[in-house]
Amino acid sequence: MSTELDFSLIKMYFHTSPEGADHPILEMRSDQFLDADIAKQTFLEAGKLVQAIGLELPASFAGTSFGNLCAIQLLMFAQYHIILDLSLPNLMFQVEAHDDHAHLGYRIIELRTIPAPVEGQEAWLAASLERFVRETVTPAVCAIAQAAGVKPQMIWQQYGSLLAYVRDYVRDHIPVPAMVESFEVGYRVITEQVPPDAFGVRRNPFVHTPRYIDSPYTPDGKLMMNSSCCMYDKRENGVKCYTCPMLTPDQRESMRVEMCAKTEAQTI
Repeated sequence: MSTELDFSLIKMYFHTSPEGADHPILEMRSDQFLDADIAKQTFLEAGKLVQAIGLELPASFAGTSFGNLCAIQLLMFAQYHIILDLSLPNLMFQVEAHDDHAHLGYRIIELRTIPAPVEGQEAWLAASLERFVRETVTPAVCAIAQAAGVKPQMIWQQYGSLLAYVRDYVRDHIPVPAMVESFEVGYRVITEQVPPDAFGVRRNPFVHTPRYIDSPYTPDGKLMMNSSCCMYDKRENGVKCYTCPMLTPDQRESMRVEMCAKTEAQTI
């Protein structure tokens, strides 16, 4: 079955697949995130690609990539009723330059699938996701935060909107009701049945109520606000994202007007 898995969506949005990036300019075995010296040096190298002025931005990107891996597990369960072996030793962390930014993702070293049982799938998924969080995600996030000198909460707080955005995408763009329904099962499991202590925090970071703001790109369109700052302004001449919750209403409105003006100018 493993040879039949479709990674096109996951590769497009999460830059993760058995093939990996076409032209990675930085690679590291993912279990090396647990080595503070190696991780810090990797952040310094990756930071140069996005003109980072410190370690916050590369650590933020690396940390949230493990939230992406959780989303990948839910997508694979929804489509194939499996989860993948995405353990740290089975992942190669990759950075690929793309125009004025960089993509972070993973090459899966050996594609191994774990099929769900016929009976008791929800309980099996809850146990599998909890184990994945405890053994892979939490150790990596905590090690990344320590190496960068930031608090793990800086990373965890971004997970809410990360997964909520994937949920919206599945609902709006996947024309397969059974897959949408299975994703909802996975979303409910990871938000309600994986205990907070698996993440080492008091509140499951995937529990989140999305907020939406006016889109500057399309009339009457909406964009989901981030659940926390992604640190993208921590770069040379950096500014906060339009969807950053740290913006004041006046700052966001000013950005919206400016972005709308640029969009209109491009259509003339």
